[in-house]
Amino acid sequence: MGIFKRVKDITKASVHEVLDKMEDPIVMLNQYLRDMEQEIHQAEVTVAKQMANERRMQQRYEEAQRSVADRDSKAEAAIRSGQEDLARTMLEEKLYFEEKTQEFSRLHAEGKAQADDLKHQLYGMKDEYYQLRNKRNELVARAQMAKAQKQMSQASASTSHLDTGSASRGFNRMEEKILRMEAEADVLRTPHGAGANTYRAQVKPENQLKVEEQLQLLKNKLNPPQEQQSSSEE
Repeated sequence: MGIFKRVKDITKASVHEVLDKMEDPIVMLNQYLRDMEQEIHQAEVTVAKQMANERRMQQRYEEAQRSVADRDSKAEAAIRSGQEDLARTMLEEKLYFEEKTQEFSRLHAEGKAQADDLKHQLYGMKDEYYQLRNKRNELVARAQMAKAQKQMSQASASTSHLDTGSASRGFNRMEEKILRMEAEADVLRTPHGAGANTYRAQVKPENQLKVEEQLQLLKNKLNPPQEQQSSSEE
């Protein structure tokens, strides 16, 4: 019986030694920092994508503005050359691009707000990482001291002593994991982009009257009525 008890004690001690190595605080602290570095890298990629989306909306907004000015200029040129149908088409496209200008302006504002929010979260992650990295040396020293004290205590403690700290450590690890999942969920919030690379003027019924009004204004500007010309000559 003594031999079996001794084998059992040796086996039990070996299992505890393996578990202690698996849960080595120093190793775990380094692993946590490596995990956090990876999370920060993923967050940086997400922020970069959102900033690119913001710039894309800014470019489309500016392109739409240029298109408005271009169609206005072409409409005036068409009136000068007597091409009324072409002038009407240019004014229709002008109204279309004016609407796109408003749309891209809104999307750019939303994209910028989202990018700013993600950058703020990223800065918070980096601040936390630097704080934890600075605290690592202190925790390593405390872990080494605790390990030495534990080894000294085990020499005189009974074998039935319960390690009540294991449950607490387990809860802390799970809490950290949940917090990381929540942070990842916040970072991955990405607004859907909108807009197309090509445009095709589509005249809405309510815009047709605006087109005719602007067409008449261009006519009056370039070809004043005869009565006004006669009075000016007198």
